[in-house]
Amino acid sequence: MTDSTSPARPVATAIRYLSIIVCCACLLLTALCVAIACQVFIQTGVFAQSYAMVGLISGVLGLLALKLGSVWK
Repeated sequence: MTDSTSPARPVATAIRYLSIIVCCACLLLTALCVAIACQVFIQTGVFAQSYAMVGLISGVLGLLALKLGSVWK
């Protein structure tokens, strides 16, 4: 029942692509934080909890953004 020329269609497409970009950025930040945390642990033997927490939070946000992009209509 929706018309393909309705203004909601480009907005939905824009939100879908934006969520994919946000997902990629968050997952890249996750990889970077985990790499830094591992490097700190290897060099000092001390677990870098702050980097691990930022990596975990950004990973969850990235997965949520990916889920949003896949279910948005």
